[in-house]
Amino acid sequence: MRVGLISDTHLSSGVLPQAITNAFQGVDLILHAGDLVTLDVLHQLETIAPVTAIQGNMDMPDVRRNLTSKMVIEIQEQRIGLIHGHHVPDPQRVLPAPIDFEAMHQYLLSEFQGEEVGCIIYGHTHQAHIATYRGTLIINPGSATRGNGGQHTLGLLIVDRNQIRGEIIQIS
Repeated sequence: MRVGLISDTHLSSGVLPQAITNAFQGVDLILHAGDLVTLDVLHQLETIAPVTAIQGNMDMPDVRRNLTSKMVIEIQEQRIGLIHGHHVPDPQRVLPAPIDFEAMHQYLLSEFQGEEVGCIIYGHTHQAHIATYRGTLIINPGSATRGNGGQHTLGLLIVDRNQIRGEIIQIS
């Protein structure tokens, strides 16, 4: 299964850039890791594929009322954690460039402790990142609209019963 990953769109207009639509053509599912701002973003993404989303710290009240702050979903017998990532302890130390990925990874694993996830998707930093930490694939798709250093990015997961593979996609 092909899963599109997106986070931190920050689109108060709810209008998706065409580059996002183009990059997600052919995906079976889209996971949004928060900071949509409005539910209109979900409606736009749903014209491409079904969407599962969680809330971020910049979302409007209607988004927060309708979406949870984290979840675990199962795809092709693989458990995937979805969280925004803004509750990281000591953010003034962890989040400024260069990001302390060791601390970020520890925090993310602690959020899903006991959940037996093979992958965690997160956002918040606007910086695309992919790593395997203590046997768990961890991916931040970055931001397709407000990318770190002007790099607009998305992610892609390929999921089957035997494995999860991820990649970062740079868009224009």
